[in-house]
Amino acid sequence: MSMTRDRDEPSTSASMLQRARQGDADSWKHLAHVYGPVIYGWARRCGCQQADAADVMQDTLVSVAAGLTRFDGERDGATFRGWLWTITRNKMRDRQRRAGLDAPVGGTQARLAMNQVADAASIDATDPPTDAASDVAGARRRMLELLRHEFDPRSWRMFWETTAVEREVADVAAEMGVSKWAVYKARARVLQRLQQEMNGLE
Repeated sequence: MSMTRDRDEPSTSASMLQRARQGDADSWKHLAHVYGPVIYGWARRCGCQQADAADVMQDTLVSVAAGLTRFDGERDGATFRGWLWTITRNKMRDRQRRAGLDAPVGGTQARLAMNQVADAASIDATDPPTDAASDVAGARRRMLELLRHEFDPRSWRMFWETTAVEREVADVAAEMGVSKWAVYKARARVLQRLQQEMNGLE
């Protein structure tokens, strides 16, 4: 499906974050799709087993949904990723307390609990256990999955071949029988939409 005029013009459409804040259900689902794996990855890096990491992700997303309107991305130094990590870290701490890890480790049950929740040192870290560049790159890939249906197949292929595959614009243009300008334009449209949707999330 081709993009509409409104979709072509970033100023005419709010970002996914803005729409989710306004209560748009689809935008919230998309936000969870884009950043849920980041949360899960953090929990796993901190030592959570798969089931516990999935629970941390769900608990975090519930809190994010409840507090999304309070996130102030305009505050100096504030980022959505940083805010998300703070909530994730608190959820892991909650699980740690519920497992009784504040008490000295001695018995089998305590050791088992230690293996099922995140490592205390990782939870106390100021920054997430993954680097920002990889988190954002993953989020952008998942966002692109959501945006792909907005573009006709030829436009998407011109974008994908020159951006993801990293082929030369001239080669793609020759192969598809279009001008280099057409390839540049198609690529720019996709990147513009991506940036619009990711506004406030990086």
